[in-house]
Amino acid sequence: MIWGAYRWELRKLLRQKRTLAAAAAAVLYALAFVVTLRLKSKGGLPPDIPLSGQVKQTAAVLPLALLAFATFFGAPIVASLVPGDIVASEDTNNTLKMILTRSAGRATIYAAKALASATYAVALVGVLLLTALVGSTIAFGIHPARLENGRVVGGTHAVGLTIGAYGAYLLPVLVLAAVALFLSTATRNAPAAIIGTVFVSLLFQGVAALPGLGGAKPYLLPDQFTAWESLFGGAGSIPRAALVCAVYAAIPTVAGWLIFRRRDIAGL
Repeated sequence: MIWGAYRWELRKLLRQKRTLAAAAAAVLYALAFVVTLRLKSKGGLPPDIPLSGQVKQTAAVLPLALLAFATFFGAPIVASLVPGDIVASEDTNNTLKMILTRSAGRATIYAAKALASATYAVALVGVLLLTALVGSTIAFGIHPARLENGRVVGGTHAVGLTIGAYGAYLLPVLVLAAVALFLSTATRNAPAAIIGTVFVSLLFQGVAALPGLGGAKPYLLPDQFTAWESLFGGAGSIPRAALVCAVYAAIPTVAGWLIFRRRDIAGL
């Protein structure tokens, strides 16, 4: 039964303008980087981005720049755009009462919405990756790359590492989607859920910037956004990011369920 509800949620998402707008934003964001760097005669990416000096030498590098910039400029907003609306829109359109009185239970409905939110996040990261890889391949071609530790890998291997980097980056993005789902359920207001998710992201970044955190810093959310750098010889740990993000995502997801299961149908 949950898969039927999940497919229904996906069909609703595909018909929503904000879903298409998020996908279009990801495509334009990637293309803007490709075109800008292709036309730029000198310079490239900031030196703190892995392999930044090779951005015009192989297609594997430019997609990494998108991850570095998206962490601060857009990831919280785009990641929350659909999950922040997925429950709140039912309240706005006064359709939640009808959904909750169907034969499907509340657990099934909430699980379907959580899965749809996660699917949206996966699709969004996938669109960004595909656009960046295709665009940078056309612009620069696929060639060998030198990793941060000095090891040289073939072009196909480098692209494979980039795909793995996007998989690692997806982990904290799913956390933001879970936060947006919780706020959508708790506030019943899509703009509040989206703004709230951005605020939570900024709060984590502010805490991570505080001095004296010691061994706690690697377990804060901002560090998980850079765990992919370990694939290129940098710092970070993807297994740790997977564990930390699982905990961070589980907390708002469960909290949202506790609110959803007690939702007063008559008072909607």
